[in-house]
Amino acid sequence: MINQQNLYKEHKPSFTKRVYRRSLLSFMSSKAYSWPMLHVIPYIRFSFYYTSLPGWKYRRGYQLLQPGDMVVTNDKWKLTSMLIPGEFSHGALCLSKDATDKFEIAEMTHENLVESTFYDLCAQATRVAIIRCNDWDEDYVNSVIIPNCIYFRNIGIKYDTIFLLGVKALYCSELPIACDKEKRLKVSYEDLAGLGRPYISPTGLFRASNITIVWDSNNEIKP
Repeated sequence: MINQQNLYKEHKPSFTKRVYRRSLLSFMSSKAYSWPMLHVIPYIRFSFYYTSLPGWKYRRGYQLLQPGDMVVTNDKWKLTSMLIPGEFSHGALCLSKDATDKFEIAEMTHENLVESTFYDLCAQATRVAIIRCNDWDEDYVNSVIIPNCIYFRNIGIKYDTIFLLGVKALYCSELPIACDKEKRLKVSYEDLAGLGRPYISPTGLFRASNITIVWDSNNEIKP
């Protein structure tokens, strides 16, 4: 069990902030929040044009991708990206790398745990980054990370709309942490959304203290 007190510390919030947080958490537990989160908001994008990640960037990223890597993405035109604070709005986990494999990437979405590919992520993003935990060696990835992710897929793990730490339900950036049983990844639990409790944002994955940024599409220069 994660000791949340060791993950997140802040000064005693003001009365106004406490009221705001209680109201926010109460609303997040209601159907008025969960239904649009699952059935409306994921489909809203404020552009009729394609995402801006070109194929040559995709190919460069794919060349560097390895099983066990985490992928964080953002689409600046999506409503979800505008609602989620930080540089990235979505996170996923690479399980394999095979051009013929339909299950390269595991991601938690409004459709629960989805089997997808690196291409699927890039096709829905304006920015993509590949990050690698320095303390996940190949043996740990193959014997712990990937089997745990497959287990969550097999039990039909549900998407967590209230972003609460734990494995009863998972949100996108929580999936890699849930698979990391030894808690080797030193992720940032910074409360970017002001919930008053720790959670793992996609930007929190990107800001982990023991990761290497393998590739960032924003840093690519057109040939």
